[in-house]
Amino acid sequence: MAKFYPTIVHSFHGSEGERLVYEALSTLSNEYVIFHSYRWLGEVDQRRSEGEADFVIIHPKKGILSIEVKAGGISYRDGNWIQINRNTKEEKIIDPLGQAAESQFRIQNYLRKQCKIQLPVIGRAAWFPSVAIHDKIRLPLEANQDIILDVDCLMNPVKALERAFAYWNDNLSYRHRELSNHEFQEIINTLMPTFNIVESVASNALETARSYIQMTKQQASILEFLREQPTAVIHGPAGTGKTMLAIEKAKMLANEGKKVLYFCFNEFLLSYVTEHYGHANITFHNVRSLAEELMPDAKFSLAEIIPQFIQYFQNEYDDAKWEYSNVVIDEGQDIAEDVLEHISLLVDMLGGHYYVFYDKNQYIMMHKSTHWLDTYGDCRLVLYKNCRNTAEIAKTVGTTVDGIKKDAYINELRGIMPTGSFYKDEKELRNIVTKFVTHMLQDKVKPEDIVILTMGSVQNSMLGSDLKINGISIATEPKKNYVLFTSVRKFKGLEAKAVLLIDINVERLTDELHKRLVYVGASRANTYLQMAFYNSTENYIPIISHLSDESTNTGSKQDLLRIFGLEPI
Repeated sequence: MAKFYPTIVHSFHGSEGERLVYEALSTLSNEYVIFHSYRWLGEVDQRRSEGEADFVIIHPKKGILSIEVKAGGISYRDGNWIQINRNTKEEKIIDPLGQAAESQFRIQNYLRKQCKIQLPVIGRAAWFPSVAIHDKIRLPLEANQDIILDVDCLMNPVKALERAFAYWNDNLSYRHRELSNHEFQEIINTLMPTFNIVESVASNALETARSYIQMTKQQASILEFLREQPTAVIHGPAGTGKTMLAIEKAKMLANEGKKVLYFCFNEFLLSYVTEHYGHANITFHNVRSLAEELMPDAKFSLAEIIPQFIQYFQNEYDDAKWEYSNVVIDEGQDIAEDVLEHISLLVDMLGGHYYVFYDKNQYIMMHKSTHWLDTYGDCRLVLYKNCRNTAEIAKTVGTTVDGIKKDAYINELRGIMPTGSFYKDEKELRNIVTKFVTHMLQDKVKPEDIVILTMGSVQNSMLGSDLKINGISIATEPKKNYVLFTSVRKFKGLEAKAVLLIDINVERLTDELHKRLVYVGASRANTYLQMAFYNSTENYIPIISHLSDESTNTGSKQDLLRIFGLEPI
């Protein structure tokens, strides 16, 4: 049986003639490929802007034929073809060979542009399945008995088509040639391409954003509880909305006319919240900027100012000068316990409000512990539900550290599976980065929504910082129209639509701090996550055993990706 496209016919447009021709063509051998109701858009100089061929018949040895089908009675008067409705006897002027010719030339011109092969003969025909065309009928010059098919041709379509193909081979001065299997398939694929377009990262991000907002509203019930609770410590894994809740709580207090200190650790986070959530009653600080405000001589380097401030705040600072009776702290796990406890006492003395949001698993800055937060918070609340990452990304994030209640943590927002790849040198890493950025840009993700995170520092990364991909520059500070390349530590507290996490050292995945960095970095992606592992070892057995808590005598890259819930690329 001939191969038909489309494979399922839903309608013959109410034409009994098309149905009869379709059934006749169904008896042809599998050498034939037939397009039914083949639609096309015209070229600039074409008479019609769009058109349709009732049937396009393709054969590797005979060529291509465009056929127009007209059922009912047929006449030719005063230079016009006329179709007569068998039921109403209504007459309508038609142009069957003209329509067939438009499809013929559109297909011919398109194949000439798209295919590098020598094309077979391409002709046309009209098929009148309701009438018999007698040999003695004098046809107009545009027609010939060989390209006019009638009711009798329904019984023997092979003979009728061979006659039409032969006519065009004889009259178009074509050197007859047969198509090879490859050439024949190239023509089929050109005229009837196959593709599969997956959801883009940009559309996925837009679709899930509404759901993220709704989930945050569900979690915002905790804010109502905090109205009657002047102090609280709120713990939650990455992506559970801690920063958003901290901002909302600070705004609630500020809208009541209270002066509020929003206090965090990260420089990028401080810049972001200051830019997006400015309020007359809220002062935004991180440890560095608070130190510069409170210390009489804060001319220290960035590396020195934090330890100097901790010592000064504990031993020398005049508590009577403290003006912030309402304090909301984000990233509490990264702020020294002595500072947290001291601020708690100052707020208590002023009868204000004190809230600390933290995640003990993101404890990657200060090399001590979160003992005070875990033990001495007057009111301890826990956030569980992830409202930043899709379910697939949340699953990956949940595998990196212990203690996350995955059933409660992973949300119902389905998205794109995170991916993983391996590299062994700078060239392979740069290739991964180039493909990642190119993919995201093709998926309509804005450059500023694309982030490359290194597990270490930018200076020590194998990638380096002097990059430009497809005309898009890479910046180490957030900039519009730039892809950001920074460290996990600097980007903590923020998020991006698409994240590539690099410099994951396979050998160090048994180290708890390295795993925590993976946890923090992976959790920054809200829509698309790719992880690139530095293939520093050939022995995956101890790593697989450590991560899965299962003894094994085998281990491979694929096993590692499976544990993290990543698809290989």
